[in-house]
Amino acid sequence: MLFEEVQDVIYPKSGYKGKYDVSSRYYHLIMGVFEIRPNTEVLEIADIREDEKVLDLAFGTGWLLNKIVERTNTVVYGIDFSEGMCKVSMENLERNGNLGRAQLILGDVLSMPIKDNSFDVVIGSFILDLLPKNQIKVALEETKRVLKPGGRAIFVSMTKKGEGLLRSWRLIYEMMYPLWPTILGYRPSSRPIRLSEEVANAGFRITKSKITRTNFFPFPVEIIVCKKEADS
Repeated sequence: MLFEEVQDVIYPKSGYKGKYDVSSRYYHLIMGVFEIRPNTEVLEIADIREDEKVLDLAFGTGWLLNKIVERTNTVVYGIDFSEGMCKVSMENLERNGNLGRAQLILGDVLSMPIKDNSFDVVIGSFILDLLPKNQIKVALEETKRVLKPGGRAIFVSMTKKGEGLLRSWRLIYEMMYPLWPTILGYRPSSRPIRLSEEVANAGFRITKSKITRTNFFPFPVEIIVCKKEADS
């Protein structure tokens, strides 16, 4: 069938890190078009308790990070490897009066400078679908490492799932994916993956799953809540 295989990720010439440094000042416009709807749903499905210690993977401009801060009484942590995104996120935290409630880490989700078993909740929104296929498992293993036993992870990505209109729009996106231009240093790199399979193969136990869509164009998005078993 058409586009059954997960496509290899495509980055602009500036590379994975470079595109986010370059686009950090206007990335909120992209995020607004595609990510706010599913990320709003994440906040509900995650059911974060006030006392839980939370890590936001690849926090970008900090929209989701700010929303998490508003739901907890603890310091919320975020990690991102883009200096540009860290700077913009700090500015957004300050603008929202949340600067003292978050701790940002400049680092890579593939090798996090974080101790084992540190967090109750880890959220990875639109990060796994940006990684090369052979790095998705690495990011999942790192997530499992920093989660406390019994802790939960929430992942969001473009997905191969979805029927009807969602499937039609997914096929359009996949046909266009190799052709997307680079504009002002930014090129869309997310592509549909098999999120539930990747998460299960990494040893997580899936407890909730939901198919939703992006804001403007109805590209299918999968949200998964999964648990690190106590003996992992």
